Amino acid sequence: MRYGDRLLDGAVVVLCTWTVVYHLCLLLRLSVPWAIGLEVLALAGWFLVARRMRSRRGAVRASEPSEPTDAPGSAEGTTSQVPPRGRADVGLIALTAASAAGAALLMGINRPWPVIAGLWLTAAVTGTVFAARRYHRSPVPVDPEHGPVAGRPTRTNLGALLALGWALALAVLSVFTIWPNPDDLYYVNLAQAVVDYGAFPLRDTIFSDLGYPMSSWPPVASYDALAGTLAWITGVHAASVVYIVVPPVATFLSVLALWRLLGTWRVRAVGVALSLALVFLLFDGGAGYAAPGNLFLIRIWQGKVILLCLLVPILLVYALRYVDRPSRARAGWLFAGGVAATGLSTSAMFLVPLLAVGGAAPLVSRRPRQALLGFVAMSAYPLAAGVATLLVGGRSADLFDTRELHRFDPSWFGPEIFRTGPLAVIAVLAVLTGALLVPHRAARVTTGVLVFITGVTFIPGFTEFAYDLVGLGPTLWRVSWVATIAALVGVLGARLATYWRSRVVFVAIPVGLAAVMAVSGLPIWSPANGVALEWPPQWKRGAGSVASAQMAVEAAQPGDLILAHQDLSISITVTTTRVNTIAPRAYFMDYLRDEPGFHYDERLVLVYFANQRMVESDAGAVADALELLEVDQVCLPTVSHIRLDFLRWLGYTSATSSYTDTCLRR
Repeated sequence: MRYGDRLLDGAVVVLCTWTVVYHLCLLLRLSVPWAIGLEVLALAGWFLVARRMRSRRGAVRASEPSEPTDAPGSAEGTTSQVPPRGRADVGLIALTAASAAGAALLMGINRPWPVIAGLWLTAAVTGTVFAARRYHRSPVPVDPEHGPVAGRPTRTNLGALLALGWALALAVLSVFTIWPNPDDLYYVNLAQAVVDYGAFPLRDTIFSDLGYPMSSWPPVASYDALAGTLAWITGVHAASVVYIVVPPVATFLSVLALWRLLGTWRVRAVGVALSLALVFLLFDGGAGYAAPGNLFLIRIWQGKVILLCLLVPILLVYALRYVDRPSRARAGWLFAGGVAATGLSTSAMFLVPLLAVGGAAPLVSRRPRQALLGFVAMSAYPLAAGVATLLVGGRSADLFDTRELHRFDPSWFGPEIFRTGPLAVIAVLAVLTGALLVPHRAARVTTGVLVFITGVTFIPGFTEFAYDLVGLGPTLWRVSWVATIAALVGVLGARLATYWRSRVVFVAIPVGLAAVMAVSGLPIWSPANGVALEWPPQWKRGAGSVASAQMAVEAAQPGDLILAHQDLSISITVTTTRVNTIAPRAYFMDYLRDEPGFHYDERLVLVYFANQRMVESDAGAVADALELLEVDQVCLPTVSHIRLDFLRWLGYTSATSSYTDTCLRR
């Protein structure tokens, strides 16, 4: 799978260079053509530098004696000699396994949460201590010139074909799934703004034509601008790039990234591990948005989901390569991965430093300077982006201190991530035993540290404390992304399948585990999960909503203000920036509450009216708000006869009509 690794590295290079170019264009107010030219130069420069470095490495290797490597059958990653286990090791293993089993069983029944958190932290601490003891007691083959020598990833040609088959099959599936997500109102609107303006906007394009401050400020993530630039080059809607092109590409690369991570961990039966990890993701559907399965191919067009599925595994691979043999070149890949992650999502500003802590942890006692260099290389750009965000008065449209305070509670978001029942038992058990079961010794330490960091967010009151301290609160549930849940499910299954060295067991355990996950879980592509399978491929908004949005936009004049219910408002917002809606989501207006001329209260009245939250006594307030804001077009469900008749009484006349929605104009 050398070509797969190169493809993944190439994706990192593109995302890294584009992020730097995009941020430069924001600072210098450069337009899209400038960005394209700079990106071409950046990629050419990277290619030339990489080619020169490869030539130098080839010359050095040709002049040196061959390096020692691990025995091909070794599953320990740095040496084939396994240090004997002492009583302390046995005690740590027993305590970790018992705590993990207890936490898994209690998560399965979802109670009581403080006990779950306590058992989680106990298993994470003891597992990490065990991993650290084993790592530091292991004799490591050392090359005098370059340091510790790493073994090769355990990936076979047959396994590579299996990974390729999974990648292609799931890429095809991603094209046909439709699961509308309201977060697109910002992401895809920003991408479409790049198409409409030929530049990278620094002002609002959702409620106005650059008239108000931007909702998510500053616009650090470069991914949406990249999608918009590709749409600008090809002359299509940004939504076509985001919804039709990105899902299969990102899904394909994400499967390869998972395969690469498992191989770098030196997992035996890596094909079994990959298959079980993907089965877990495919049957992890259900209510909620935080579960790994619902953050896979059915939502992979969003930058933050690409960060989870693609960049997190790659960053862990880069970190492990650096630990095995620290060098400036490998530190450079850590830096490139950190920059690429920052371009995908602002969540990288706190997730990547955590990954850097876990990735550098194995080196702290043996080579502290190299550990510090590795941490700085990976986290420098995300941390700099975070500091810059604070300095310019960064904000998000979501106001966590005024709504949905339950999102601070780990007893709520913990089950949202891991669910309940057998699937939760398997996932939690796999994560908490990861420090024992991951074959590569350095990777065990990293896994244990990251699982412990995840457990800290499960302490009752921690997320609220973090919000009061640094402004990060409910979004800290995303810290669970560093725990690589699906990958560790695969590790658990593969280790159980290969432990007894029996062909019957080798087949029976993975099949049985997959069957349990399939029976107890819910397919992520299922209608019961809110997902539809549609042919031909189309925008991830639903055919009826897209058709109504396009008719409304065609009936509007540039600069028109449209009132519509939430689903249609979002579809209009992702379709164009030439017209604006009253509010795609009510809470999205909060940051503009005191903005002169915005008329927050009147907009809120109209949002309630459009979404059937009004009573008859509010008719006067609706009429006044429509007049004050000079709403040009109102679109409501066709079955909303009373509200449509009320609008006609106010003087609105028919503009367009579809099976689902009717639009009236002033």
